[in-house]
Amino acid sequence: MTRRPVRRVVTGHNDSGEAIILSDGPAPNSFESPSIPGFGATVPWWTEDVPIDHVRDNDPATAATEIPSFPGPGETIFRIADFPPDSVYPDEADSVIFNELDGHDEAEAGNQHSAGKHFWFHRTDSLDYAVVLDGEITLLVDEGEATLRAGDVAIQRATSHAWSNRTDKTARVLFVLIGTPPQSAAEIAELRRSAGVKTGVS
Repeated sequence: MTRRPVRRVVTGHNDSGEAIILSDGPAPNSFESPSIPGFGATVPWWTEDVPIDHVRDNDPATAATEIPSFPGPGETIFRIADFPPDSVYPDEADSVIFNELDGHDEAEAGNQHSAGKHFWFHRTDSLDYAVVLDGEITLLVDEGEATLRAGDVAIQRATSHAWSNRTDKTARVLFVLIGTPPQSAAEIAELRRSAGVKTGVS
């Protein structure tokens, strides 16, 4: 199954300071899983932990660029991921996924409290904005879940989580991942207790 390409339009400036379209076409940095039909992602852009450059026209997300699966502190990754139905994943999906994504540490951190609830559980040091573009997907956390449909958004704040597609159609989700300083769930819990923080959005 070939993933639908992501059209990417990149703007910039000419030598007079006028805004121009630098490129318009399929985003070249794309991954398709060799072992999970329909699973893959495209990274239209990413930024390293350096001042963002609006002067040069370098493409940080060429087909040959090795972009990390998860951002380091200060890095950002703009990713569009396709999640096929859970039913197409192999029995050993957790090891297959995190082998392909080089994410064993993230999987281990994500399974601390989830007790193997779902093969996608992982945890990253990042603030993630997720927007469902097509289909339906369920966000699982250690205690609870929320089903999201096209147009719905999730703000994932360095929590253990998994994405479960319980339908028979692929879900496409746009992510903006913002790397944050390393902080374990236990450290966050201790800081919450020390500060007297009560659960709930204020």
